[in-house]
Amino acid sequence: MKKTAGFLLIFFLLITPVLLDANDNLVQNKLPEPVKWNSELRELIYDDEDILHDGSHIIELTTPYRAADAAIVPISVKFKNKQNKDNFVKNITLIVDENPSPVVGKFHLSHNSGYADFSTRIRIDKYTYVRVIAEMNNNEKYMVSEFVKAAGGCSAPSLADMDTVMARLGKMKMKLIKTGKIGALNKAQFIISHPNFSGLQFNQLTRTEIPAHFVDTVTIKQGEDVILNIASDISLSEDPSFTFHYINNGKPLKVIVSDSIGKIYKKEWPLEEIVTSFKN
Repeated sequence: MKKTAGFLLIFFLLITPVLLDANDNLVQNKLPEPVKWNSELRELIYDDEDILHDGSHIIELTTPYRAADAAIVPISVKFKNKQNKDNFVKNITLIVDENPSPVVGKFHLSHNSGYADFSTRIRIDKYTYVRVIAEMNNNEKYMVSEFVKAAGGCSAPSLADMDTVMARLGKMKMKLIKTGKIGALNKAQFIISHPNFSGLQFNQLTRTEIPAHFVDTVTIKQGEDVILNIASDISLSEDPSFTFHYINNGKPLKVIVSDSIGKIYKKEWPLEEIVTSFKN
């Protein structure tokens, strides 16, 4: 019995470090609780009677787990169902819990988009949950979230010097990623040159604070059909970019952008011109 007890004691002492290591790894890999969302943001953004259902069965949110650049974090949102007149996503709210301005943007859609899928690039200030809340045309709300390791994105300096940034302010591009005949589902990417200054950055030469100056609305139409209407804030990255879908009606794509100091930028692209430009 003594030998058996001694053997068990030695075995326990040998295996304990392994068990502790395993537990430590579990603790390290466990995602933190969404404290700010639960204690502050949920009640600020939504009423008590608003029910946010688990959206994992209809929404796929893709983010990097550890971002290469906190000032330009790519995210994409995909939906498992198409947009149609009877059942469609009418609003999407994009939130970064730990950002100084947590609501990145509100995306208003219609069944003209075909799919509510979109992608964009955002700033992240510190390790945080990124969440997407989709409101359907029947007012049901569904939420998904992902944890992202990134920090400093809201105060990171611009990628270019101030003169270069301001010289290309408002320049716009439209790329057709997928195009087809009238009635077909198309996919495009819109980009506008804009510093999207957050108000938390400093001029690298003068070391003075740069005032906030950011894109606050984007409206994308084909003809008079609104495809996407976006109300945004400082958490969008420099040179905001949006990839979106739409049902082709054969008319030109039009974009109207406004920013926080009242500037308006407009441009129209006939489909033939975009296709030719993109192929060249």
